[in-house]
Amino acid sequence: MAIITKIDKGGEKKLTRAITYCEAEYNEYFEGHKNEKFVGIQTFGSKDRVDQGKQSQVIHLNKETAIKLVELLRKSFNL
Repeated sequence: MAIITKIDKGGEKKLTRAITYCEAEYNEYFEGHKNEKFVGIQTFGSKDRVDQGKQSQVIHLNKETAIKLVELLRKSFNL
């Protein structure tokens, strides 16, 4: 399992591949010996995928990276 430890905004980019839409879920959990809380967000294959319902990607955030992501999203979407 990988935990994102730092997140920064990169340069502006254009999409180079077709977009697919999928469903996601998140889970809250604690890392045992540190008793640190994490959130995991996992995506599942699109409806066109051969292995439907199979987990595709997972990202894990601790409190610090979650705060940074919220800040970046607020700026990006003028929230």
